[in-house]
Amino acid sequence: MDQKILEDMYAEVESEFQRKTYPEGFPALPDLPAARYFDPDFYRLEMEHVFHKTWLCVGHASQLPKAGAFRLFEQFDKSIILSRGNDDTIRAFRNTCRHRGAALVTEPEGVAKRFICPYHAWGFSLEGELKSVPEAHNFACLDKAEKPLFQIRCETWHGFIFINFDQQAAPLADFLGPLNTQIDDFPIDDMVVKRVLDVEIDCNWKTAYDNFLEIYHVNTVHAKTLSPYLESKSFTVSLFEGGHARFVTRKRGGQSFFSAGHDEATPDDFTTRFKDHVFALPCFPNSFTALDPVGFNWQTFWPKGPNKMVMSNMFMGWKRDDEEDRAFWETMLQNQKTVLAEDIGLFPTIQRSYREGDIRDVMLSVQEQFLYWYNEEIDRRIGAENLPAGMAIPQILGPHIRT
Repeated sequence: MDQKILEDMYAEVESEFQRKTYPEGFPALPDLPAARYFDPDFYRLEMEHVFHKTWLCVGHASQLPKAGAFRLFEQFDKSIILSRGNDDTIRAFRNTCRHRGAALVTEPEGVAKRFICPYHAWGFSLEGELKSVPEAHNFACLDKAEKPLFQIRCETWHGFIFINFDQQAAPLADFLGPLNTQIDDFPIDDMVVKRVLDVEIDCNWKTAYDNFLEIYHVNTVHAKTLSPYLESKSFTVSLFEGGHARFVTRKRGGQSFFSAGHDEATPDDFTTRFKDHVFALPCFPNSFTALDPVGFNWQTFWPKGPNKMVMSNMFMGWKRDDEEDRAFWETMLQNQKTVLAEDIGLFPTIQRSYREGDIRDVMLSVQEQFLYWYNEEIDRRIGAENLPAGMAIPQILGPHIRT
């Protein structure tokens, strides 16, 4: 990171830590209509204009370690095969045979030389080409070259796999451009998935997502788990184009919660900024991570309906696989479950309050400004002309983004 940017960042963190009044020049944030968190029409618009047209993080290259390795991505009634081809390229295909639509893959993950339909045994290569058809002479006009698997846009960013159902979408590199300079001195490319934890929760995806986008709750909810490691009053927010952001929080004593007191797990070649601060990156529309030299949790929040979602946690660590490392990550997984449980128990009660009309508006502090910013981006994606009456929010934070 540029030294001047780094110096300004440290000064901003210190200024925030000392701040006692509402920040001068920053607008008061209007309330969010609570109906955005349960209304079926608004949910349908999110699916159509956001989740079906935006780059979504669906896994990591380390989960596809060799040619033929595959995994299924199955969210919001879609089934997608993620596969590493013989050319080492990771691709995404609709999990449907080009004959009569049967699912090609029924296991959540595995290794295959070809994808063979379990219905009539049509065979497809790892690159999606139709290679074999039993009794092909019975098809009058079959041209195998015209029947490849339906491919989904699939690109990677520092090992993370993204897909986009919109074939006309801009490249992933453009979409994530604002985040690149935030990790240019973090060796994220050297990390692999250590553990995965999926949790289904009775709430809207935003109800859960919002929790991880502010630090206001940490001293109360995580008084004995996270709070001892973080100077929560130093929490600063930088808003970026496209609904992304960066959070910076000073660590107390430079310790990492992820290390659980064993900071020898941190590689030696890390720049100081990652050792004494937590850098968190919310990635529109539904991903969040807080980078740490020991490792970190990449979270995604998947809608399953207006009042149900799945929170997926990918725990990222270094390329090491021995008994000590496995024991470390097993302990870390249990620690993370403890912290997540402190949050998750609240979400259904919040959702009930929204859904039953006990609270009609969601009030936000300046520390919660990113909640407003990504909701602005949702509205921009949906389009003002498509938003239901009473659901739109004023577009006010554009002048406050970082370039």
